[in-house]
Amino acid sequence: MAYPISRAFVCSLLLLPILDAGGWSQSIGPAPDRLDHNNIAVAHIRPPVLSVSSNLVLIDVSVLDQDGRPVRGLPALAFHLFERGAEQHILSVSETEVPVSVIIVLDESGSMGKSVTQCVQAVNHFLKGSTDSDEFALISFSDRVVLESDFTTDAGAIQARLMGAASHGRTALLDAVERAASLVRRAHNQRRVILVLSDGGDNRSRYREAEVRRVLLETPAQVYAVSIAQFFQDESTAFGPDLLDRLCYVSGGRNVDIDGRVDLDREMTRVNDEIRAEYVLAYSPQRVVRDGKFQKVPPRFSAPRAPTRGQTGFHVLETRLLRPIRVTTLHS
Repeated sequence: MAYPISRAFVCSLLLLPILDAGGWSQSIGPAPDRLDHNNIAVAHIRPPVLSVSSNLVLIDVSVLDQDGRPVRGLPALAFHLFERGAEQHILSVSETEVPVSVIIVLDESGSMGKSVTQCVQAVNHFLKGSTDSDEFALISFSDRVVLESDFTTDAGAIQARLMGAASHGRTALLDAVERAASLVRRAHNQRRVILVLSDGGDNRSRYREAEVRRVLLETPAQVYAVSIAQFFQDESTAFGPDLLDRLCYVSGGRNVDIDGRVDLDREMTRVNDEIRAEYVLAYSPQRVVRDGKFQKVPPRFSAPRAPTRGQTGFHVLETRLLRPIRVTTLHS
């Protein structure tokens, strides 16, 4: 029998029912409505039916210290989940470093200028930290959005496509993010990230910000952005970092501001470490409302009395959790 499973994470549940030969071998249906050729009533015999339903919610959490570095080795007691004001019992907490599917979204518009070359170098540095299980796609945008490369595990192919990057035209940032949100659904890894490198301006998109934010809310990926500050800003780029902040926030990612004084390679390394290190919290909701609506599960975090690795405190960036809840449902 095929079990329909709705999920974003792969989760296996093996049910081995043991049926008693006497009590479970058959089930008698409704009263007979026909007779056989000997005028003997014939009962309708139904095969045994076992019905089971189970819901498991999986939430991935990134925990950062005050310097923005991932915090590892935390105990399960450090995490608390609340749904509709009621604390949920966490069934398990696992710490994983997982393969990732990353869509690189590169701004090649005229406002970027020489920063395009800087971004290409940063992406090449980011790709050096990849593993054989990672996959990448590349989208560029200026006046229009171009899919330079679909998902591939060959980082060299992405680097080759970046060689022709050049600044030109206007900026269709929102269109590019919407295209990435559509493409990311074809990713093969369960950890999915949209990485945007841009000054954040937009003066060309057909999509509105509110439309793209709604799309991101239902997209199984986080948006990370590297916001490149420009010395000469026009009306479209002046508030670019704020736009990137909002897009990252709604998806559970974050925006890193680069103003030229910060080592871009170092920040890309931090983003790489962060998107790979996560805690996965699993719980079974006390009450499941199947209304198809987005649900928030706000976390609370308690720092251990004896913090590891010398940190004096921790904080959870709660935006990491504002993503669609992954409910694994099994029916039989």
